[in-house]
Amino acid sequence: MPPSKQNISNSKIEKEIYNTFELFKTEKNVAIAEFLNRFDIYSFIKINYRKIKFPYESLFKLILFQKLKGIKFHTKLTKYLNKHPSEKFKLGFTKTPDRRTIGYFIHHILDSETKEILEFAADKIEEISEKFGILLDIKTLEPEIPKKQTKERNQYLQKNEKTKEICKLFKKRFSPFIDLNPNTVYTKNQFLDLMIHMGQTRDFAENGNKTFRELRSCGCPDADTLLYHLKNYQDHKQLHKMFITLFEIVWNMTNQSNIFDVHKKYDVAIDFTEWYYYGDRSSPMVVGKEPDRGTTKCYKFATINIVESGKRFTLLALPVGPFDNKEQILSKLLRYAMQRIKIKWVYVDRGFFDSNAIKVFQRFHLKYLMPATKITTVKEILEIVPSPSVITDFEMKDVTFNLVIVEEELKDGKKVKRAFATNEEYDENDVKLAERLFLQYGRRWGVETSYRIKKHSYLPKTTSKNYLIRLFYFMFSVLLYNLWILTDILIWLALFDQVGDKHLVTSKLFGTILYTVDLERG
Repeated sequence: MPPSKQNISNSKIEKEIYNTFELFKTEKNVAIAEFLNRFDIYSFIKINYRKIKFPYESLFKLILFQKLKGIKFHTKLTKYLNKHPSEKFKLGFTKTPDRRTIGYFIHHILDSETKEILEFAADKIEEISEKFGILLDIKTLEPEIPKKQTKERNQYLQKNEKTKEICKLFKKRFSPFIDLNPNTVYTKNQFLDLMIHMGQTRDFAENGNKTFRELRSCGCPDADTLLYHLKNYQDHKQLHKMFITLFEIVWNMTNQSNIFDVHKKYDVAIDFTEWYYYGDRSSPMVVGKEPDRGTTKCYKFATINIVESGKRFTLLALPVGPFDNKEQILSKLLRYAMQRIKIKWVYVDRGFFDSNAIKVFQRFHLKYLMPATKITTVKEILEIVPSPSVITDFEMKDVTFNLVIVEEELKDGKKVKRAFATNEEYDENDVKLAERLFLQYGRRWGVETSYRIKKHSYLPKTTSKNYLIRLFYFMFSVLLYNLWILTDILIWLALFDQVGDKHLVTSKLFGTILYTVDLERG
C-alpha cells in the first residue's frame, strides 16, 4: 500500500484488528457483523466525505462486510441485509441502502487510498482470525430452509454458489490446524491444493505438480518440497493427533447444523483397509497380509463409519501397527463413536468372527451382525441343518451367540448356505428371513463405498516407503471425504429442506471447487 496521506500505517490498522479480536479471544466462532460492530474503524480512517444519508462508519463497515462474506454483487448484498436484519443493525443501519447507493459511495465518493486501506484491512482480518483460531461466520453452515421449490436451473446455480461458499469456509476453518510449516515461498493452502489435485487425478507428487502448474499460473510447491514437509513430522502419533482434532471440528460442525438427531440410534460399520507395501518387513508400522499383488506386507488402517444413506461419515480412522490387537482397535473405535452417537447396530466382516471381538460387543452392550467364518463347527452345522434355521446359544470358546443359517441364490441360479453370527433374535419361521438378513447386512457396504470414494477421489498415489507420507495421505483423504459428505448434506438442506439418497455434489466436483476456490477473490 502506498504512503497514506492520512498518515495511516499498516501497523496501526493491524493493532486495531488485534485489539478487536482480543475482545473475542475466548470464542471459537464469531459473526462478521458482530466483529465489525466492535471494530473502531475511525481509529485509522478520518476523512470527512461529503454528506450522504447513511453514516460513513456503517458504509465503511459494509464494504468490509461484503469482502469478508465473499458477496460479489451489491444486489445480493442488499438482499442479504434485508434477510438478516440483526446483522444490518450491528453494522449501524436502520434502513438498507440500495445497490445504487452502495455503488455510488464506492465509485464516486471513496478515494483510491481509502479503498486500499479497506482492502488491506479485510485481508488482515482474515489473516489474524486464523492466528486467533477464530472462525468468522460459522453460521454459514446452518441449514437454510427454502421458502419454495426452485427450478432446476436455479438449483444448479444455488448449488454451485453454496458449494463455493462452504469450501471457502472449510479452508479458513481447517488450514490453521494443519501443521505443514510452510516456507515464505509457498502458502499452506498451496500445499493443500496440490494434494487435493493429486487425489482428484490419482497422481503422484512429481506428475501431479506438473499438471497442477498448468492449471495454476501463480505456481505451487514442487514434489520434493511437498514430500520434505510431510517427512518433517516427528512421529506418526503426533500426525494422527492432528487429524483427530480435524475430525472433531467436522463433527462439531455437523452438530451445529443439527444433522444428527441426538435421540435417534444409527447403524455403524467397522472395517480394515490395506495399502500394499513392497519394502522391508521390519519398517515401522508395516504389518503382514495374505499374499496378493506380489506382496505379503501392507500399511493397515481401521475405520468406523455411519452407514445411513446420505450421512455416511467416517467417525474415526486409526493406524494399525504390528503390535496392535484387534480387540484394542475395536474398543477404541466403539468408545469414540458412542461418545458422539447412539449406536443401533454394528456391522463387521468375517475377519471379526472370533471370541475376543464378540466379547467387545458384549461388553459395550451392542447389537452386532457378521458373517461366520467356516470353522469346523460351523461347517458341520451347515451340512446338517436346513435353511432357514436359528441356532441359539451357539458356543465358540468362552462366548455364546446366535447362529443364523440362510440360503443365498447366486447369479448362476445355484444356492449356497450362509451363516451369520449375532446377538439378536431372529424367527426361523419367517419366510422372508434370508431377504431381510441380506438386506440388513447390505448396509455394511456403505463402508466399502466410502473407501472407494476416498481412494479414487481424494487419495494421492505414492511409492514412498516413508510411513508419515502414507499416513498423511490416508488421513487427509478421510478428512476430505467427510467434508464432502457434510457439504452435500448442507446443499440438500438448503435446496430441499431434507437429505436425499443421491449426492447433489459429486466427490470430484467438491474436490475441484475446494482447490480452485482461492483463485476467486471474494
